[in-house]
Amino acid sequence: MAYLGLRYYFANQCARRDRWAEEVSSHLVMSSSSAYFESLHFKDIRSDGLVGYRSIFVPGPNESFAEAALLAECSRHAVFRSPGFVFSYRLAEGEDTQGVYKPYFAGLQERQQQIAAACKAGAGQVVRYTDIKRFYPNISGELALSAWLKACDAAQMPALSRDLGIKLLSHHALACQNAAHGKGLLTGPMFSHLIANLVLRDVDEAMSAAFPKRYFRYVDDVVLVGSPAEVSTGRSQLAAMLSELGLDLHETGAGKDFELASADWLDGEADFSGKDSHNWMCFVRDIKQFLISQPSSRTNLANKFAVEGFRIPLPDYSVQVSDAKYQDRFFDQLRRYPWLLKKIFRQATPSTLLISAQNLRTEFTRSLLHLLEADPNLDGYARKRVIPKIRYFAGRLLYLANAEDLPLIAERLRRYPELAMLAEILHAVGTRDITQLLRLGSNAAQSAAQPLKLTTGTITCQIESWGSAERQGLAILRANGISVAGPSDDELNRFALWNERGHELMRSGEAFIKEMACLHGISEHARHPGILETALDPGEELAFDATTPIDTY
Repeated sequence: MAYLGLRYYFANQCARRDRWAEEVSSHLVMSSSSAYFESLHFKDIRSDGLVGYRSIFVPGPNESFAEAALLAECSRHAVFRSPGFVFSYRLAEGEDTQGVYKPYFAGLQERQQQIAAACKAGAGQVVRYTDIKRFYPNISGELALSAWLKACDAAQMPALSRDLGIKLLSHHALACQNAAHGKGLLTGPMFSHLIANLVLRDVDEAMSAAFPKRYFRYVDDVVLVGSPAEVSTGRSQLAAMLSELGLDLHETGAGKDFELASADWLDGEADFSGKDSHNWMCFVRDIKQFLISQPSSRTNLANKFAVEGFRIPLPDYSVQVSDAKYQDRFFDQLRRYPWLLKKIFRQATPSTLLISAQNLRTEFTRSLLHLLEADPNLDGYARKRVIPKIRYFAGRLLYLANAEDLPLIAERLRRYPELAMLAEILHAVGTRDITQLLRLGSNAAQSAAQPLKLTTGTITCQIESWGSAERQGLAILRANGISVAGPSDDELNRFALWNERGHELMRSGEAFIKEMACLHGISEHARHPGILETALDPGEELAFDATTPIDTY
């Protein structure tokens, strides 16, 4: 819903300008009430068989754009930038176009490298992992506001930016109060990531001083390296400082708090080297290169993939690359680098891309089956290492494996509680039965929507009781153009289906629905599927929703 809303927002060419974000969007936020959609994301399956959810609050499109402008301003001031021992949600700088924050995987890689260096720096050391409980929801509104104002004072932040941050935090506090959720900082908005880092700034500085080059934090996941006595004392010190902020660490032995010898940790030193992902990244790069350079051949490539049982989403870049300015830049590059022409048309063809997909299917299936030989009862570091690898290969096989193999893979994944959602996604796509999928929430539904809409056949849905999670999942499938029988009496599903009376939602009492409907505009039919099948601009990367990490706080 967040992406769809922004696509409707940017259908207005004027809204794509920095000045609009800095002046118009920000003014609208300052002069209006909040508009959040509480999206239920799968968290776990509890001992009683019920699903636990994480509430992700999605801002309306206008507020999201104003957030981006505010974060861009923050990136110009050193006080808002994360110190070297904090590896998550680092603000992008300069002309970086990958997003308001630097890519998450680069931070994970750098942290892994620095932990390795610390482990090699001395003998007899141990590595201690610990984790902050419900990090974002347990940050109070007062603490968030205090951290923001302190940083603004240090940066001599412009008054408009300072006031916008205050307004956003007031929106968070009101939403928490209305939803009876958390203490004042929402999980979901981009601004929350910056605030969380600012809240922990003094703690991070103190811990780094006590553990120079041996303290490492990624969101709520903390690593200490030192002698057994040092890390024991360090964990106690960390727990005490967090307690003063109203935050707590997970209990020792709870699966997220454990210790191991540095020599044993080094067995996994190369886990984030990118070796496993190299061929996949090349494949995705070549697909995009093909779609941009030969947009008229998109249908041919889609047909070849479909015949071989691949479910690869191929966004349509044709309108974006037909822009005169883009074509001038493209042909200028070809004139300056003639070898590019040969590379583009030789390396990126339907036949070569099909061969790459077949090779990846074989390679990833072999790798996954090998990993699944691991004991599902592994714990501690061994489990922390193997689960992400299984998730990596299984997530990509959702797009690559033969449909009949997906339920078999799903059955193997069910032995690991952390992979319950991915198992159900694989099963739903392989069988086209979404009965169990929808109860897992909107993130599960969106992950399944991409591959589901690329296959044919009737969707089976035998849900007897439609709760909020099921209705959200249903709306997401429908917004993606997937026909599913089910209720349509709630506003979210009315928006997803959109008919000749869809415009009535422009007067909705729900601010988020009202904003989305107004941006959609008057139309007899839903515009969502067409919007989601096209790229916003040539710079937009291919998105594989089931492989996108969802951080936990």
